Amino acid sequence: MTAKSPMIQRQSIDFGEVDRYIAAGRAERSKAVHEALRTLGRGIATLFDLHAAMQKKVSFEPTVKVAPKH
Repeated sequence: MTAKSPMIQRQSIDFGEVDRYIAAGRAERSKAVHEALRTLGRGIATLFDLHAAMQKKVSFEPTVKVAPKH
């Protein structure tokens, strides 16, 4: 059995394509992380708004009152 072509064809790695895939993966991960942080920030802001509203609605009377002068 003889080979018709003396050259062996091997697949070569396209490093530019690999870099593009890596960059695309990083971009997707970055988008997901930023969206999660945005959602968390919105939740924290809502809690602070709720706390501020509760502080305005509930007035605390001081426990020690100044005695009137005679």
